[in-house]
Amino acid sequence: MIVKNNQQLEKIKIAGYINSFTLQILKNITLEKFNKITAFDLDELAYKIITILGGKPSFKNYKPPFSKTPYPYSITVSINEEIVHGLPTKNKTFKEGDIVSIDCGTYFGGFHVDSAISFTIGENKRIVEVCEKSLYLAIKNIKHNTYIRDIGKIIEDFVKSNNFKVIKQLTGHGVGKTIHDEPEIPNFYIPQFSKKFYNGMLIAIEPMISESTENIKILDDQWTIITDDNSLSAHFEHTILVEKEKSTIITSTPSDIFNTFFDKIKHIL
Repeated sequence: MIVKNNQQLEKIKIAGYINSFTLQILKNITLEKFNKITAFDLDELAYKIITILGGKPSFKNYKPPFSKTPYPYSITVSINEEIVHGLPTKNKTFKEGDIVSIDCGTYFGGFHVDSAISFTIGENKRIVEVCEKSLYLAIKNIKHNTYIRDIGKIIEDFVKSNNFKVIKQLTGHGVGKTIHDEPEIPNFYIPQFSKKFYNGMLIAIEPMISESTENIKILDDQWTIITDDNSLSAHFEHTILVEKEKSTIITSTPSDIFNTFFDKIKHIL
């Protein structure tokens, strides 16, 4: 979507604050209590945080074209070879050395935002660092009239130079009035892809990479997408606003707002 006025932008920013705050709390809880909690516990906590802060989980009851039924959870929790859409079930647990990827969307005041993080329980893995750096390299180079294909090339070149693979069947996307909107934003170079970013465009940039494959498999649950060779994966995402000379990250929370939100939800932790 195109953000047309400051009133829209303020609502979008609040959605972004709630979303990034939720992810940061979920990461902290997972690192502190990984051997005592399940992915389902994280999902329940995410729902409570988002709703206490005045939002709604964008993913809950969302029905994408590929699914016969709506998504029943508030977040996705993917571990190791699971790239995206991992179900946060009661039997999904964590252990030392796991790469955990959490994807979250928030709806507030008529607008959606979407972001994701990956982190390692224990010593960090290089694939996580490379994936995160590729996201920020992309964001740094997005502004009005930039070709989408050029941003895909930046991500792909950086990932390949570090001996990892870009997952090519999954892409970034527009966001705003709906959780998934036009345009599609590939994380790799397609020379003939002629679409551009424009001033005011709200988009979700989300590199997804693996140790050794570009290909995916979908599990029998019809949601969880894994690397086809079971190699490790990582996933980062931010919602950003395209502007004339730069892009602004929407899904980040300034420290003062983080502290204010934390005071509102600390009783449930």
